[in-house]
Amino acid sequence: MNIDQKIKNELSDQAAEIDTILAEEKGLFDFIVGSYRGSLKGWFVAVNFVILLVSGVLFWTGYEFFSARTVDQQVFWGVCFIAALVVQVAGKQWIWAEMSRSSLMREIKRVELTLNRHLDKLS
Repeated sequence: MNIDQKIKNELSDQAAEIDTILAEEKGLFDFIVGSYRGSLKGWFVAVNFVILLVSGVLFWTGYEFFSARTVDQQVFWGVCFIAALVVQVAGKQWIWAEMSRSSLMREIKRVELTLNRHLDKLS
């Protein structure tokens, strides 16, 4: 077997591996559910609970803002609304960052396993 044939075989093997990896690629819902199975599942539950509470506070402060009778009350409820919104955005940003981190860790492990498999073939 010449070197060209070896390269073609190796490239076709890699293409088949990439096709299987892409075929098992998950959607957004699977990433979210997978986050609850990781080591930080307690934190995910806690942060989502806080986000739900803050959502209630957002609706309440929004209602109070629009039903306030004086400018002082509107300013107070507006600031409360913005503070709650910042807390909610920060919580959601943390969740998305952790989902991205766990996805990246899975990909690194996948590459590590592939490299080990190729090293085993070579030796």
